[in-house]
Amino acid sequence: MRTFILLILTIASVFIFIACKNNSSDTQNSPFANAQVGDTLSIAELDWLVLDIQDDKALVISENILSQRQWHYEQRLLTWEPSEIRRYLNETFYENTFSEEEKSFIVETTVVNDANPWFPSAGIGVDTMDKVFLLNLEEIVKYFGDSGMLAEYTGKPVSAIPLIFIYDQYNDNRRAVPLDEDIVSWWWLRTPGRAFNPQYDSSATAINGIGEIVPYGIYLIAEGGVRPAMWIRL
Repeated sequence: MRTFILLILTIASVFIFIACKNNSSDTQNSPFANAQVGDTLSIAELDWLVLDIQDDKALVISENILSQRQWHYEQRLLTWEPSEIRRYLNETFYENTFSEEEKSFIVETTVVNDANPWFPSAGIGVDTMDKVFLLNLEEIVKYFGDSGMLAEYTGKPVSAIPLIFIYDQYNDNRRAVPLDEDIVSWWWLRTPGRAFNPQYDSSATAINGIGEIVPYGIYLIAEGGVRPAMWIRL
């Protein structure tokens, strides 16, 4: 009888432990559960703009330019996957910026890396699994406003001058300033730019200081603004 009672108590204890664990998990709700597109969230004492919500996660981008960095440390034909800026965002930036609790809400996501449709010399990149990343050309149009100009862009010269900027009514939406500054600055995207001479001309797309899209690209070794993006759990 004593053995039977001990067995019953042991089984009951196991069920109580499992129930408590499940209840604890259920009550550990995301602090971002009520986020809506257009909201500004505070994560790691930084402001993040909500760009999209899909199912139980939200895409956010830093409101400010958080640092100035090279896209890569040398000029060569390059896509997002082996870039230095990707390594920095997913290692140094991720590890040093977020607390362990904040990291638990950041979702590692498949990042699609298509070729630049106008200057495809770098080719199609490998899709990557990233916690933190930069937006690409298509996402800029999707989330900051689509005038249709990017779809019509050809990269061909106009009056002997290469059309290297997309200027439209959404320029203001794309402008950004560095932390603790009030002067707009340009910032990187992850789509490669043109590379007519890969050794010297390799580049990555960007948003310039007045908010224009630069599908032509800027040299990889230039010091450009970094606005990290990431998906977070709601």
